[in-house]
Parts: sequence; structure tokens; C-alpha cells
Amino acid sequence: MAQRISVASPVSSAPNTTAIQQAMESSRMPSFSIGSDMLRGTRGPGDKIINKTSKLHKRARYAETVYRKAIQKGFTAPGEVIGGLSPQFSWALGLAQQASPYSRMAGALQKDLQAQLGKGFTLTSPLTSGIVPFDLVAPTLLIYPVYSPLRNRFPRTQGQGTFHRAKVITTILGSAPGVLANPGQRISMSELPAGGSLTNWPNQLPSMGSQTAVDVSLPYKFFGLTEAVSWLSQFAGQGEDDLAALASLVLLQETMLAEERAILGGTAFALAVPAAPTLVARTAGSNERALTGVTTNVYVETTAVDYYGETLASAAASAAVASGQVVDVTIAPVAGAFAYNIYVTTGTAAGTYHLMASQVGATNYTLQGAIPTTTATPPTADTGTSAATDYEGMISILSGHAAANSASGYPSDYQAGYYNASVADILSIGVINTALQEMYDAPNAFLADPSEMWCEASDATNLANDLVSHGNNENYTIFIQQDQVADAVAGVAVSQFTNPVTRSIMRITVHPYLPQGSAIPVSYTLPQAQTNLSNVWENVMVQDYISINWPVIDVTFRYSLFFYGTLYCPAPQYNGLIQGLQRSATTPYS
Repeated sequence: MAQRISVASPVSSAPNTTAIQQAMESSRMPSFSIGSDMLRGTRGPGDKIINKTSKLHKRARYAETVYRKAIQKGFTAPGEVIGGLSPQFSWALGLAQQASPYSRMAGALQKDLQAQLGKGFTLTSPLTSGIVPFDLVAPTLLIYPVYSPLRNRFPRTQGQGTFHRAKVITTILGSAPGVLANPGQRISMSELPAGGSLTNWPNQLPSMGSQTAVDVSLPYKFFGLTEAVSWLSQFAGQGEDDLAALASLVLLQETMLAEERAILGGTAFALAVPAAPTLVARTAGSNERALTGVTTNVYVETTAVDYYGETLASAAASAAVASGQVVDVTIAPVAGAFAYNIYVTTGTAAGTYHLMASQVGATNYTLQGAIPTTTATPPTADTGTSAATDYEGMISILSGHAAANSASGYPSDYQAGYYNASVADILSIGVINTALQEMYDAPNAFLADPSEMWCEASDATNLANDLVSHGNNENYTIFIQQDQVADAVAGVAVSQFTNPVTRSIMRITVHPYLPQGSAIPVSYTLPQAQTNLSNVWENVMVQDYISINWPVIDVTFRYSLFFYGTLYCPAPQYNGLIQGLQRSATTPYS
């Protein structure tokens, strides 16, 4: 019996299997009907062909009802339908399915499935980068730090010519505190100092006063930096960034950061090579790791470093090291240095030295753990601790490194009022008190009263911890009221320090680029009036920042920033320099 079924379904781009699945999930039949013409030629009782339209129509409605029920049952109770099949039919149906060309085709497709999967659309196919949108944030995010506090703090004054010159009177009779056993300070006199007769002329003039003066003559130095943008990067970057504007901004920031480092660490004169360190081998403590890889002796060399380079290695020092021991190294300081690198080797004789500790700002350092065999070796020449084009920065001036080189323009012994290169202690209340007292009234001091001290972050933390650890000996108490409990702030930070000598307040400020181991008490003005000196520190500029947009001569936009000037400190004696600060002043030293 030939039958034709017309199934009507909503218009959809989904495959038919999807429509059937949706119908199954909703337990609703697709819309269809069986026409009476589909039953023409069927036979009724007595094998008589039925041609009457009304009877064909009645049979069609009956067939449609039965068919609907069968399909519905297949949707709602497929297990019953399958279970109701006779074994013979199930077996025959299975054979028919296996022999079906569609079944063989499905088998072939199954075998080829793995190969075909790589050709479909996934996050990595047909492109490993995926066919996905590019979620780019615009404009470019700038997350790097830009701090130049000293450059911003020091006044920028106008200069001229090629040198900045000053005549400085450093002392007059009686101005230096703490000077003893000096008869020249006496101004008492007799009635007739020239003799016993009024005829001696001039008779009533007292003795002469005394003064000392120096010339300061600082050469101006030329500085510049350039950034460039190719045409294509500028053109293609539209919609993301204006690269020309970004390059100009970055150029300004880079120049300010570089000038900040020059203010702190610039010098035109190479750092001296350190003297040989001192070594002490001892038994490792419970909180220390004994040296390993040691063969009889440990040999140590040190180098001095600043922002720009590293010196040659010092002469070697050695110590015989037994099992279970560590070695304490005491570094010989160098004027103008920020920190030191420690190189180590071992054996019955010195072999190849390898870097074991870098940028050590402390005086003492404990060597522990494995002796290195693959790290950097000492340089064979100074790698750039100085440049003839640099001016003298704060560390050079205050340590006396500039004054030791007459070409710097600073006179001999012209340096900080207090300079200690080997403190060998943490930054503590005692260390600061000693510095402030020495700056004020030590022999040849200048009654200095610094207003701010710049230091490194971990050194500032040590100062706060020192305050807490001395709590039992200090006269302070913290009270928290009941209504303040929820608002109590934990932690201790020292932001101001009372000068025990002058009773004035000195700010404690962390400098983001000052290496560990150094602290700088700074005066910005002199504590006395009538000095003819406005600033202790100045950036004297013949030409301050000037930006040049160069003519285009190729497919590149170029931008440069220049300035011509010097850092000028006519009175370094009103500042201090504390170096050799420890991270830890107890073993293991660091």
C-alpha cells in the first residue's frame, strides 16, 4: 500500500533532526494528514475494492488516528515499542540495517571522524589564533612608575656661560663649633696692646680676625635624549594611540627619571677599586645555611657599583673554611659608591670567581649556602662608573669623591658635615641621633639642622621596627578609646624625627630609586639669616628643558629633549651621608 505523508513544520534553518527532537521534548506531534486518495485501491470485506469517496475518507481518518497514536508512543514510550517487536522482526531489521548503504556510509564516516574534527570550526581551527574578535583596550595603558622627587624639589635657576662660579666664605673666626686648644680664638687684650707707651702708633688696634674661603667652579654639562616613531607605526596606530604624542610623553618621563639618577649618582670620575675585604669563618647558626661546595679555602673579591657601572675587583681575601661554617665579609667602602658586589671562589688556590651577592649596601654580609660556579665573573675593566659628560651628583659631593678630583670644581675636603661609609648597623634611632649631633657641633661642624632625610624603603622599615623594639625604654603610650576600636590602624611608620639637638622636625622620606644601604639628611636652606645663599641645592640651567621636533628627512618622526646645566651645592656641610646600613645587624648579616 503506497502512502504519502505530508508533514508541515515551522520555517527553520535547523536540520530536520532538530525539529523532531524539539517535538519529542515538547511531547507534541508534528502537523500532518493522510489524504483519502492515498487509500484508493484498498480492499474491504469480501476482497472488494473500495472506491467510494466517503468510505475512503472514513478509512483515511482512522488510519491517521492510528498512525498518530503509534508515532506518539514512539516519542513517549520508545522502550515499549522496541520491546514489542518480535524476535524475528528484530533480527531481520538488524540485518537490513547492516546491509543498508546508509549504514556502510555511516561506518565510513565514523572511521574518518577524527580526521574530520581537525577541519571543523573551533577556537584553534582553521586558525590557531581562532576566528574571534580582538578585544584591545585603547589607548595604551602606562603602568610604570615615574617619580623624580629631588629633581622636582630642587629649585631650577638661570645660569650663563660654560661654568657656574661662586666665592664661598666657609668659616670666620669663632664660627666653627667645638674647636679646642686654639689660642687664635682669644680676643681679650690689654689697654695698650702695642706696648707700654702711647707714642707707639697705632697702639689701640686689637688682633686681626681670620676667615677661610674657597672657589667653587662647576662646568655645565649637556644632556639629551631622543625618541623616534616610524611613519607606518604612526599611521597604523590610529584608533589605538597617537604614537607621536605618546613618544613625546615617554621622552619627557624618561628624561626626568634619568636626571633624577644623575642628581643622586652622577660623576665624571671613576670610582676607586675597593680594598680587600675582611673575612671571618665561623660555625653556622641555627638560622643559617652552612657553605657547601667548599674546597679548603674560600676566596672573596668585591667591586663597587653605582647607577651606571661597576669597578674592577678588589684584591682577594681568603679564609680556611671547615664543614658547617659560614663566612662573614666586611666590605671596605669606596667614596661615591652606592653598593658592592661580592665574588667568590674556592680551592687550595684561587680559581675563577663567581658572583655570590649583588648590590650589597651593607658593611657586613654573611656568605652561606652553595658556592656559585656558573654566575657572572668580575669585570676586566670599569664598566662605566663615570662619564666625563656627567656632573657631580649628591653621593659624589657628600662623600668627598668630587672634592678628591679637583677638576670637579669643588675644593678639597668639601663634603658632607657628617659622612659615615661603614655604619654596620640598621637605620635606627641611635644611628640618626649620632649623625644629627655630629652635623651640629662636632669639630669643624656647621650647626647644621637638616629638614628631611631620604632613605630606602627597607631602611625606613628598620627605623620603624627599631622604634617598636625600644618601646619598653621609650616614654610613649598608645591609648585607644572604646569608640575608636573599629577605626584603629595597625602598623608603625616613622614620618618625622625630632632632632635631639635642635628640637626641630626632620621629615623621613622614602626615595623610590635610592638603593638600600644609604640615607641622606638634607638641608634645603641654611638655618641662619644673612647668608646671601637662597638654596643649598640648585639645578642651575643655562638652557632648561627644550624639546625639538626634528625636520622629517626620512620615513621617521624624531623628537629630542635637551638641557644644559649642573647640580650646584655651595654648602654640602649642611647635609649628611649615612652609608653601610644593614638590612640585618645580627647574624646572618645582610
